[in-house]
Amino acid sequence: MCPNQKGVAVTLAILILSAVLVIALGSSAMLLRELKFARESNFYVRAFFAADSGIEKILTLRDNPLSFTTCTSSASPCALPNGSEYWVVVRASGALKPDGTTCSASNFCIESNGRYQGTRRVIEVNY
Repeated sequence: MCPNQKGVAVTLAILILSAVLVIALGSSAMLLRELKFARESNFYVRAFFAADSGIEKILTLRDNPLSFTTCTSSASPCALPNGSEYWVVVRASGALKPDGTTCSASNFCIESNGRYQGTRRVIEVNY
């Protein structure tokens, strides 16, 4: 062994371990991000189906959906057994929406909002 090569093995070992550490940290960061997304995707699904429950509730009142007076705002939503909640706004044809457009449906515009763990989904049905 030459006297000027005494630290080469240690230097190579440090470089290789550093590369392995960088790969491990990068992989764990990606894994944690994917796990968070997988958990929250369940929230999206539950919020969507809560909104769908609101649509179904209104469709049971198809003859007079404007008679639906409960669960009509985020301040007074209807709770579901799984912890999600929904609220529904029904507008007659030609009524003004909050975005400034009018309801262009033949009969009614139904907007149902579902919420679960801070995730919100909205379904709008025109009929």
